[in-house]
Amino acid sequence: MIDYHSGLDLAVFHAINWHGGGPLDAVFLVLSARWFGIAAGVALLAHLARHGGRRRLALLVAFAVAIALSDLVGDQVLKPLLGRMRPCYALPPGSFRWVGAASDVGSLPSLHSSNFFAMAGVAWAAGRRAGIAALVVAALVALSRVYLGVHWPTDVLAGAAWGLACAWAGLRAGRALPPRARPLERPPPPAC
Repeated sequence: MIDYHSGLDLAVFHAINWHGGGPLDAVFLVLSARWFGIAAGVALLAHLARHGGRRRLALLVAFAVAIALSDLVGDQVLKPLLGRMRPCYALPPGSFRWVGAASDVGSLPSLHSSNFFAMAGVAWAAGRRAGIAALVVAALVALSRVYLGVHWPTDVLAGAAWGLACAWAGLRAGRALPPRARPLERPPPPAC
């Protein structure tokens, strides 16, 4: 892996990676926790299943495709291809705060950001209220990754862009499903 970041990336990283205190650390650790991502995904799936209406199946397919692309392609193709060091491994110890756990693998794109923005893109297609809530959560998750010292700001921006692109692809796949068959109509009652 290679350490490549700009001066602007470093300046924004230091501006976000400040000591906000124990409660803020705890909030951002929760937002970055694996269980939180799973819970958010399950909550969105439940919302889509309950409120998806006639588009329910298309939205569920969009969710599955978006997350599969975001996470699998991001992890297996983009991170190895781009090979960027995380700030917690690139910067000298003591020059930043490292609060959250991070594996020593590529940091570009942030998969936390891409997965949450992929979910947000699908949520937006399901409805504006759900979309706004999901976008706020996705932005907070992205911010948490920089605050905790495990991603560069451009990692989370690239993750957001990648996640939204995956949501778009997922929505296209969902729209490509054949229309559901109409229920059989009952014949009119016999005339007396």
